[in-house]
Amino acid sequence: MRNGALLCLALALGCDPNVVDAVRLPPEPPPSDMPMGTAGMPPDSPLSTSLIHRYSFDGEGDVVLDSKFSANGRAVGAELTGSGALTLAGEMTGQHVALPNHILAAVQDDATFEAWLTWTGGHVWERIFDFGSNNATDKDPDTYSGVSYLFLTPLAANDPARPLPSGVRLAYAQTGVTDEDVCDAQSPFPMNEPAHVAAVIDHTAGKMALYLNGALLLECPLRRPLSAINDVNNWLGRSNYSQDNQLSGSYDEFRIYNAALSAAEIADSFAAGPNATP
Repeated sequence: MRNGALLCLALALGCDPNVVDAVRLPPEPPPSDMPMGTAGMPPDSPLSTSLIHRYSFDGEGDVVLDSKFSANGRAVGAELTGSGALTLAGEMTGQHVALPNHILAAVQDDATFEAWLTWTGGHVWERIFDFGSNNATDKDPDTYSGVSYLFLTPLAANDPARPLPSGVRLAYAQTGVTDEDVCDAQSPFPMNEPAHVAAVIDHTAGKMALYLNGALLLECPLRRPLSAINDVNNWLGRSNYSQDNQLSGSYDEFRIYNAALSAAEIADSFAAGPNATP
């Protein structure tokens, strides 16, 4: 067991002992004469004022820099190549990005999670992101199921018992799969082409929503706040269920906002693209 194990046990069950806490480096300040905010919007736009974490996958090596508030992550089993993207091989390679523990504490209960990525397809239950915890133990760290989490998968399996069709799915749970609030888009994520996806958690309005390429897919009821999630495993490309494959594809950008962005704001962000001026 590696050096992170004692820290993981001190925090909570389900923390991955093979991933150290995120490297934290100071972000580079923006130019002092920069008049525009994130995505080319005025500085007082929610796209600028509510953006708290931005990962653009720049540089080389395994440090995934957060250009907003230095909540840097780490590429596990993969490396940045200087291309401005991070490619993950999928299958059971273990490749993913580990973000800092308790990153949801900064978003309170209204939030938006936004990504630009190319999914190359593969298996059901791969994860675009999965923030939460699982029931891994020190005796059996490699076999576990999710307990408390918020995840987005590009392709969920068909579930006739609930009933839920196969497709893009956003799910929130506090005590595992039987406790999920679900948004199921009933169609898979685009394959082998760049795409934009946004998941909005609007606890104030009691709903969550999914957007694809700037357009609303659907809205769904939400019963609980994000603060109820024990987010000790915050992963891009990896699931809190050990039987799920890792994501096959590449990330261009991942952002977290501490606000429930509107449809117009998400459309503006999509139009501006992943490399918009911060």
